[in-house]
Amino acid sequence: MISFTQLQNNRKKFLNDNKNKDFVVLEGGNKVILSVPHAVSQIRLGKYKYAEIGSLAVGLYLKDKTNSYLIAKTKNNNDDANFDIPSPYKNKIKSIIKENDIKYLIDIHGLAAKRQCDVNLGTHLGFNIQNNILAFDKLNNALTANGFTVFIDQPFMANDKTISTYIKKAIPNIFSLQIEINCSITNEIKNYKKYAKLLKILADWIVKLG
Repeated sequence: MISFTQLQNNRKKFLNDNKNKDFVVLEGGNKVILSVPHAVSQIRLGKYKYAEIGSLAVGLYLKDKTNSYLIAKTKNNNDDANFDIPSPYKNKIKSIIKENDIKYLIDIHGLAAKRQCDVNLGTHLGFNIQNNILAFDKLNNALTANGFTVFIDQPFMANDKTISTYIKKAIPNIFSLQIEINCSITNEIKNYKKYAKLLKILADWIVKLG
């Protein structure tokens, strides 16, 4: 298993290597695309929002272990790829899905440490996962069976402007899930064992999807 330090170093290197690009796409070999729109800071309605640093570390690890496609924001252009419409980031996701017959979109986010859950799965009240409830249940069951506290559509349900719901409405046959991971897991080395367990669960689930 990769170390906590290496996860953080991979994130930092990726951002440094791509700091002049709005976002980066890495090719994959399956039917899954991972999205990390808040890998850098954002501006939403004129308000500055911090980067969700754990989300990119997770995305890069899962891309490496599952051979999925990956799209990640690497520069703050005074925008928010998970909120803005129109959005070059969202448009690129649509084109990747259509050109490569992608079946699954996994949008990865960081959740504030104050939240009462380990993982929040945003489904837009089931709308975004309606074509494959079994896939959703397998992830939810694996997480809860391993001691993770999972909230569904709380505190975030993935509203209409979010990537997962926006893409689902544009491409109805996609399975689209917003995953919010508590940053106390991804950002604190004292919780590394829990972090490693979570990464394995996610990677195993995605391999079976793709």
